[in-house]
Amino acid sequence: MTNKPLTKHFNNCLEYYLDILFGKGYSQATIDLKQQILEMFFEWLKQQSIVDLELVDTTVLDAYLGHLRSHRKKMSNLPLAQTTIRTRATTVKVFLQGLYARGIIHSNAYDKFELPKSGKALPKSILSVRDILAILQQVPTHTMKGIRDRAIIECFYASAIRRCELINLQLEDFDVTAEQIRIVNGKGGQDRFVPIGQSAIVWMRKYIRDSRPCFAHISSGKSLFLTDSGNKFLPKSMSGLMSKYIKRANLNKYGSCHQYRHAAATHMMDNDADIRYVQEFLGHSSISTTQVYVHVSKAKLQRVYKKSHPRAT
Repeated sequence: MTNKPLTKHFNNCLEYYLDILFGKGYSQATIDLKQQILEMFFEWLKQQSIVDLELVDTTVLDAYLGHLRSHRKKMSNLPLAQTTIRTRATTVKVFLQGLYARGIIHSNAYDKFELPKSGKALPKSILSVRDILAILQQVPTHTMKGIRDRAIIECFYASAIRRCELINLQLEDFDVTAEQIRIVNGKGGQDRFVPIGQSAIVWMRKYIRDSRPCFAHISSGKSLFLTDSGNKFLPKSMSGLMSKYIKRANLNKYGSCHQYRHAAATHMMDNDADIRYVQEFLGHSSISTTQVYVHVSKAKLQRVYKKSHPRAT
């Protein structure tokens, strides 16, 4: 049973709140993200000389929203995306609501704070089919590591799987006969099966047969994809690995694991896939999330334009 914090110290309240999220069945990735967002908020509060959560009201949150809008990323000097701003503001408000509902704080002066609009940001620099082929050519498949990396890229692109879902794959989740992989406890706690193509099957079988035994040891368990040291991948190391190959291809496009998910969904829409099937394939709970790929499917738009616009030809 989670004990209520005896003080309103940020760290005590945060630990208590994260324990509640864990008890509700939130994934570790979601909990880690919320922790990171709240710790950034706490740091900002300290800079404003605010040490009591009871003092966080609508005025304070409005000021924090202004801080988020003026913030610039260190690497690119670009502002935060509208979706990022809304996520951070929402996380803070829900955190305060949770503390208030459980009697940790006794003021709900924050309650009238209006969350910013979420907006619908389109994925940037979608990889084309030619880009995917160029990336695959960067993988040294004459090595054990290269065989593993090729299998990972093929799996990402074939299944449009999320990073955390791929990292958590077990050996038994790969069904060669059914030509599919099983995703257990994906985003939102959902399980699903997704099909994979022949190229991915070939490379994943080769990896399991030839490469994985070179990395595996007694502590590797049944994790499908293993690091050089035989351990399950950490999210950051998987992102670094995938980003490396995209950079090597010299495409002037950037990103890592999610690039393959965006590419797979866009290419399916380009080839006239029904959006309902794409929704199920991606594991989206709402079709509105999938609809973003309608907007980035340039090939489909070009075909419709040339067929229907009187000045297209």
